[in-house]
Amino acid sequence: MSKEKVLECINLKKQIKDKTIVQNISFSIETGDVVGLIGPNGAGKTTTIKLILGLIKPTEGKVIINGYDLEKDFKKAINKVGAIVETPTPYMYLSGYDNLKIAGNNYKNIGKNRIDEVVKIVGLENRIKDRVSTYSLGMRQRLGIAEAIINEPNLLILDEPTNGLDVEGIIQIRKLIQELSKKGIAILISSHNLSEIDKLCNKIIAIKNGKIIANDTIEKFKAISKEPVYILKLDKIDNIQNIDLGYKFEIIDKDTIKLYVSNEELSKVMQKLIENNYSIYSATEYNYTSEEAFIEKVGENKID
Repeated sequence: MSKEKVLECINLKKQIKDKTIVQNISFSIETGDVVGLIGPNGAGKTTTIKLILGLIKPTEGKVIINGYDLEKDFKKAINKVGAIVETPTPYMYLSGYDNLKIAGNNYKNIGKNRIDEVVKIVGLENRIKDRVSTYSLGMRQRLGIAEAIINEPNLLILDEPTNGLDVEGIIQIRKLIQELSKKGIAILISSHNLSEIDKLCNKIIAIKNGKIIANDTIEKFKAISKEPVYILKLDKIDNIQNIDLGYKFEIIDKDTIKLYVSNEELSKVMQKLIENNYSIYSATEYNYTSEEAFIEKVGENKID
């Protein structure tokens, strides 16, 4: 599948009176990308999403969706966009099917075939005729996604899609997002659940104090240390801090150290440990999580 630029944000700024909420927000999303938008509370994530959807106007900058300038050609730009901002609010007294019919009325040529198609995509075939009031939170979230994709969008924006869900619900939504990505839909996810960002996204955009501080692949975002890091499990760590291993290391358990060393030099460090009567049970490369990278790179947040 060829990659095409679906969304482009160019130098977005939002200022209210003398307070700048976001500034210099520039990034793009391509076909099939699943991009995590992360940052502390108040960092500007929701404002960025509202700017992309045209819910608020930027003070400066512009949003391009599928080649159309959002401000100059709103209808064409937003035509192939689906979104869930905050918690879906379906009509609880109606069936899931009736909710989808109402959602379909917002677009041209959304008939029974498309409704049946999205019901199958989100896996609600057995319950779609039931009242939404009988749905679990996870089922309501899937119904919300069905409404968001009913117009066959190529850009889907999800604000906290797994918020409040139990483990089973989170797994179901994760699988659904992965399937939508395989269909070529570009997906932007704003979430505090960084373990899910790890599993879902191929790119991360981190915002702090209204500015982008990281815009990279998830692998590069998690690359905190310039050197590889290894976890060495030993028979003991007694007096290990008195040995000059030649590289930085941290004691993280009664028999474990975290060692910052290149691949080429690892064997030399291990040999030095053996010479000092330490037995090495295992040496595994350590992969940072998004949570650790987030704390290291984002830290505390204060709005300017």
